[in-house]
Amino acid sequence: MALPSIVTVQTALSQLCKQTSGMRSIAVTDRDGVVVLRAPETAAEDPIASSVLTTIFSMAAVQSEKVKGLGSMNTILNTYSECYLLQVNMDVLVISIIVDKDANIGSIMALTPSIKELLQPTQLAIKRETEAA
Repeated sequence: MALPSIVTVQTALSQLCKQTSGMRSIAVTDRDGVVVLRAPETAAEDPIASSVLTTIFSMAAVQSEKVKGLGSMNTILNTYSECYLLQVNMDVLVISIIVDKDANIGSIMALTPSIKELLQPTQLAIKRETEAA
């Protein structure tokens, strides 16, 4: 599924959530869990939970790189009783996608390269800011 040609990243992510069966929300955070973008914008999210989940992801990424032969971590898929949580590593950003339990998780995982491409300008801007600080 190709991403729609829409003006803003926020709008594109919101449209993707609407058009993708089973996709509840997408949150893009920095490594500390600070929300950069959220789709849909009205998605209720606990900021503490978001921060905790992002921190756990970041720590797992750093620790798993110490295991020889694995390379760098790209994604983690957590399975919960009510949903899936797919987290995608994007250097200074973490993409967290909440998906219904009965959704086709493989097709949603196949969207991650397109989502990363869409977020590349955001990633570069945040990387510049954090390196300048």
